[in-house]
Amino acid sequence: MNMPGFTPRLAAVSKDRYKIKFLEDGYPGKDTGDHVVPHPIYGIYVIRDYLYQYKKTKDPAYQEAAITVADAAIGRMSSFHHCLVYWYREGTVFNSTNKDYYSGLTQAYYADMLAQMYVTTGHKRYQEAAEKVYESLRIPVEEGGVFHRSSQGPSIQEYPMAPNGYVLNGWLSALSSIKHYAELVEDEEADVFWRDNLQTITKLLPLFDAPHLANSRYTLNGMVTMKVLSSSNLELQDVCVRVPGEGEYNVFVAENKKYEHFIVQSSVLQHGQNVYLKNKSALFKVLLSRYSYPKENELTFTLYSPGKSTVQFLIVPPTYFPKNIIKEQQSRYQQIKKVPIQKGRNEITLNVPWDMLQDLGEPTRFKQFGSKWHNVYHFIHLHRLEEFYEVTKNEKLLEYITKWRSYVESWRKIPLYNGLEKEPYKSR
Repeated sequence: MNMPGFTPRLAAVSKDRYKIKFLEDGYPGKDTGDHVVPHPIYGIYVIRDYLYQYKKTKDPAYQEAAITVADAAIGRMSSFHHCLVYWYREGTVFNSTNKDYYSGLTQAYYADMLAQMYVTTGHKRYQEAAEKVYESLRIPVEEGGVFHRSSQGPSIQEYPMAPNGYVLNGWLSALSSIKHYAELVEDEEADVFWRDNLQTITKLLPLFDAPHLANSRYTLNGMVTMKVLSSSNLELQDVCVRVPGEGEYNVFVAENKKYEHFIVQSSVLQHGQNVYLKNKSALFKVLLSRYSYPKENELTFTLYSPGKSTVQFLIVPPTYFPKNIIKEQQSRYQQIKKVPIQKGRNEITLNVPWDMLQDLGEPTRFKQFGSKWHNVYHFIHLHRLEEFYEVTKNEKLLEYITKWRSYVESWRKIPLYNGLEKEPYKSR
């Protein structure tokens, strides 16, 4: 499809990372080399770019291009609880989870962009679509949505996790878009919604601080590898993860799941519904969270033993790597606890100490753009906090703006960040 060119910034990012190419209906996808795959968020990037160019040049070609992409995006959305959502479908290249989901960030972006389309074109269909997209942000997680009411207040989930991830850049960026949407369509309820969410973020900001790395955290949770060792092949009758103030989550056998708790299937023996240690050990992948800090995450194990025995609980403490690349982590297990167990049923509660979870809630990493590595998310955190401080004058926001700015200034002196860019990414 013949579409106008992008601004130099989007053109550069597309060349380095997005690889944007248009599909037959005018929707932008990623050129993987073999085919073009539609990414739910790409429509936003392109609509935003074309609207910017239209406002700057008044060239109707840009407005028509924005209309083409917006209509294609709406056409790819589905009705859900009387709302409009753009699903990240299971099995597609942009969904690494084990189920369909929609993203609070993507939905908030579309609410804003479609409201802008309404203001620019006057076409009522964009206002109606924007309102239906916005309402999807209020569907509770328990009903398949993205709204999570935590013990600290309301929040929007960027993608489904339990415990909730509290992905800071996505949450802040979603609120920025909701704020703009509320202004454009004069939605007072949406204005209250983003302000209430911001209050929750303000309460949680100390948990996103990573002073030992002069960094901010991308999220509050993270996958952790654990192992159970015993002097006999015990039966695992029940395993549960508890994050105080957030929730309790059962752990079941599976071969692999992303952002979910599971007992690694190949590490245990199964006889019907019964699960046993294999070679006197079992491997676990659990999603722990900083949300409860200073209260510790807990795991409860219900074990059945044919006789007296001992059990060791081991963990591989999460380790931060600055570059956003997959790096095989060495299995450096550390013992959390060793306990004697009796013949029969045993229930053991395991508290995971925070000194083993210093890098849980991954600090922001550096992404590759061409030959250089830039930290994208730390600067998004700063930019969004500054945006909201200008509106609210909340001193807590200013405190973390100041602190996280000082971290950037210190990166040049930290060997861990050698060879990495100390400035935000800018297009050529």
